[in-house]
Amino acid sequence: MNKNHIVIVDDDRSIRVVLSTALSRAGFNVSSSGTSAGLWSLMKSENVDVLITDVGLPDGDTLDILPKILQLKPDIKIIVISARSTLLTAVRAEKKGALYYLPKPFDLDEIVNLVSKIIEKKSSAKINIEEKYSKKDEPPNIYESGPIIGKSKVMQDTYALIARLVSTKLNVLISGEVGTGRKLLARSIHDLSENSMDKFIHLTLNDIRLNKNLPHDSNFFIEDLKHSDFRGGTIFIEEIGNASLNQQSVLLNFIESDELLEKNNKNSNFTNTRIISSSSKNIPQLIKDGEFREDLFYKINVVPINLPPLRKRLEDIPLLVEYFLKNFSKNNQKYLSDEAIKFLVNHNWTGNISELRNVIERVNFISTEEEISIEMIKKGIENNAFNSNNEVTDSLEDFLKRNIENFFMNFEVNTVNTNLYDYFIHKVEKPLIETILKFTRGNQIKASELLGFNRNTLRKKIKNLDIEVKKVRKNS
Repeated sequence: MNKNHIVIVDDDRSIRVVLSTALSRAGFNVSSSGTSAGLWSLMKSENVDVLITDVGLPDGDTLDILPKILQLKPDIKIIVISARSTLLTAVRAEKKGALYYLPKPFDLDEIVNLVSKIIEKKSSAKINIEEKYSKKDEPPNIYESGPIIGKSKVMQDTYALIARLVSTKLNVLISGEVGTGRKLLARSIHDLSENSMDKFIHLTLNDIRLNKNLPHDSNFFIEDLKHSDFRGGTIFIEEIGNASLNQQSVLLNFIESDELLEKNNKNSNFTNTRIISSSSKNIPQLIKDGEFREDLFYKINVVPINLPPLRKRLEDIPLLVEYFLKNFSKNNQKYLSDEAIKFLVNHNWTGNISELRNVIERVNFISTEEEISIEMIKKGIENNAFNSNNEVTDSLEDFLKRNIENFFMNFEVNTVNTNLYDYFIHKVEKPLIETILKFTRGNQIKASELLGFNRNTLRKKIKNLDIEVKKVRKNS
């Protein structure tokens, strides 16, 4: 039999054809099916090296039969492709034995290159998947449509990382701006891990202090916790970037003493405990400034996860809105008009997901209509009392780039004038000149000097751009 045999399973015929054609041209022997029954038939009758499969098929969920496939063919390598943009899908794929998880839409060249690398480096290691991941290990369904969702590449990359992480006890540092969901992600990692039945303890910096009743060099780390029966589980330390140097010493001594205990005493209370830390501050910069211990950073930053701000994952806003409305509306399901969704995508969410949730909860409450209009959204944002204290703000280049990217989300070459250079220059030039004329109180000589061209050029632009010039006398 051909050693390079690939099986493709997807209920979308066009995807099967495209993948089959690309992989055949790359020199592989390819078979395909659109059902779970067809997949199982191919597995029993063919010698298969790589399986590329969708999750949702007309006759069942493919992930449910992956353990049986791996039991039948221990050496097979599995790539899961799915349009289900949730953390749970990635974690389930990993736990069921998939080697890679790729979200739809996928890059065709990426899959072809991935298959080629798998064939080259294919391992003969045999894993008893059925025994390792039994039914009781299934992650909770609450994450199927929870707020850890998104189709953006940055979130899909995060899912893939977490899917590999949950089967380990490695320490994690979650960085990201306020409102990006760091606390929720920490809880998700715990709940989806093999130690999900163990305790999840959430600590703030107020819980980490020095015991004044002990000698000066003695550390105190929540006495009731340290003397409790805490085997396994997760300790989540919130905003560790704000910890004082004394608190950092407490944490470092605790982590290092636990490691020593674990080496010499397998009955240590903190054996197999994972520490997840979060920070909205740039810790490497704090280290350079002498405000954070480098040795502690290496202990907590074994696996770094950076949660992107909402402005870096605008394509996820419709999914988040749908989720929030589903929870807030309950029996009376509401939805946003297309114009309202576009407005939200173009809004500058300085408060990230927390701010978006705040606005959706407000408009859901005040709206009496099933369809929430753009006017209602504008009203909800105008009345928003949220004021972000984030230090990170968009530069002018980032702001322009974000709005240009938003433009291309609904761009169609055949229906839009393709003279895009003049289109965008016009959009930028007019408000720039209007603002400078307002700044110079209508003085065109001063405005032309600031703009860097002569007065005649300014006059032409004022006329062509239909700019109204108002001269304002300076108050005495």
